[in-house]
Amino acid sequence: MDVGAIKAAAAASAASYRSFADATRSVLDLLERVLPDCALYLSHLDRAHAVHRIVDTRGGAELGLRSNFATPLRESYDLPMAEDRAPRLANDAASEPGYAEVGTLPRAGAYLGVPLELSDGARVGALAALSVQPGRFRADDEQLFTMLARVLAYELERESNERDLRRMNDSLRDHARGMGAVGRVVRSLSGGGDARQAVCRAACELAFAPVAFLLEPSGREFVSTAMSGVNMPQVTILPRGETTGRAFTARESYFVADARRHPALAQPLVEATQARSALFEPVLRDGQVAGVLIVIWQTPSDAPPDGTAGMLRLLAGQAAVAIEHAGLRARMESLALTDELTGLAARRVFADELPRELARARRSEDPVSVAVLDLDHLGAFNLLRGEAEGDRLIKETAALWRNELREVDTLARLEGGSFAVILPSCGLGEAIDVVDRLRGATPRAQTASAGVGRWDGEEPAELLQLRCEGAVTAAKQAGRNLTVAAD
Repeated sequence: MDVGAIKAAAAASAASYRSFADATRSVLDLLERVLPDCALYLSHLDRAHAVHRIVDTRGGAELGLRSNFATPLRESYDLPMAEDRAPRLANDAASEPGYAEVGTLPRAGAYLGVPLELSDGARVGALAALSVQPGRFRADDEQLFTMLARVLAYELERESNERDLRRMNDSLRDHARGMGAVGRVVRSLSGGGDARQAVCRAACELAFAPVAFLLEPSGREFVSTAMSGVNMPQVTILPRGETTGRAFTARESYFVADARRHPALAQPLVEATQARSALFEPVLRDGQVAGVLIVIWQTPSDAPPDGTAGMLRLLAGQAAVAIEHAGLRARMESLALTDELTGLAARRVFADELPRELARARRSEDPVSVAVLDLDHLGAFNLLRGEAEGDRLIKETAALWRNELREVDTLARLEGGSFAVILPSCGLGEAIDVVDRLRGATPRAQTASAGVGRWDGEEPAELLQLRCEGAVTAAKQAGRNLTVAAD
């Protein structure tokens, strides 16, 4: 090896490189000055896919070498060399038994290659040279290649370690963020409130998703009980066999790469959320599906973001607790006689009082009417002004409506912004006038929709209430801020 080559090799060993690619360019440029008439290259030995790939090359056009040129691994010079089945320096490559299967570069007369060997002994590539002229290489050329291959192996391992460290740091940050999101759900649960909304917000945060829903079984359907990132009416999905059923009955995560063409997501829901990909995470309680957490991305993806699967499973466990707590609260509220927020009669009182009032009307042959009223756009009001202000609106509404009624009338809060009123000795026309007066007294420039029904003398209380609730739905569909008579 001449003095210039020795100095250049020493300089290459001591140099600092921006990247492995930068080191590769410098090494090949140096070798091109030493062996200007040879084809020089760095290769990757991809054993997992049985592919030999040229990473970078100098002077390889004559032998058909170019960057990213791929051939079957078994047909390369570098594999038998790296596995020590053939010599590193072969000045008559065609006569070497170890290179007998090489068929990709038949014009090579001489071959010189040195493996890129990592600290664990893995040989992942080769620094090599080919010449059409047999006898072209000397022993000191092999020494030079060995020195430079060590430089490249060091740079490759350093860059890989730095990349692994960055990934680990990113993973730790993602894990910390995910645990923070789950921690907020735990605090919400310990505070005694409904944590289902917090579950949806946490799902969006840890999955880098703009929209999330929590759906729970209701008969044969799944109905949304919380959502984040979107303001829309309650979502109802009826699973149907294999087309949509798997997403709602599977006990493992179910990922949908193309939400626009999957039957598990109805077209109106896709349009409202701009969904492109979605993940259905089952919420299990005692091994049974107690709900489904749907996470929606607005950009297409082939898989969920790295590291989110475990955190979503953990969050689903908290969602199961939130659903259980919500069920317990619902049962406790149904047992309460007075609504805690408004001081009105509770739902249970209304359910007990209505049959008694109908029995009195039957005995006296007096009319009796029932109305169901629902505040319009309460969800949007809460979103804009906060749930505390929404509670104040409900409380103020209850007080003002109570003042508009007689002592014999029963005003009850059913749930959320929904109320019901029993109007004894009141026909349908008079009842509609009373309800319109109530709606007109709604505070803060808000409105309400109502359904009013007169008892027909025979129907049970449950059917009369259902007729009124159906009329409320009709009022909402007709534009809200209306009173509709129940058929």
